[in-house]
Amino acid sequence: MDPLDWVHQWDDYEMVMYARADGEDPGIYMQVSQRRQVDGAEEWEVLYERKLADLYPDLPEAPGSEAWEEAQLRTHLHRRPQLVAEEKAYLAAWLAQGGVGS
Repeated sequence: MDPLDWVHQWDDYEMVMYARADGEDPGIYMQVSQRRQVDGAEEWEVLYERKLADLYPDLPEAPGSEAWEEAQLRTHLHRRPQLVAEEKAYLAAWLAQGGVGS
């Protein structure tokens, strides 16, 4: 799996979608970061991370493997082709609220 398949950058923002099988709330997540210039260096600050969906339980790959994560993400993206537009709208609303709530 190429992690860059799940990264979308625009302007000074980056969104990364990933699947998590362990922890207290397994699921498909989105992390959104903002690029900042600090003393001439580029830094990425995580703005928020949020759960998008529950996992798809019927996929044959072994949970936690790269093949499993790719299958989870591809299935979700196939079912929600408008995901990038939705996340950009969510980010705009989140910023308009002063960066609070999720």
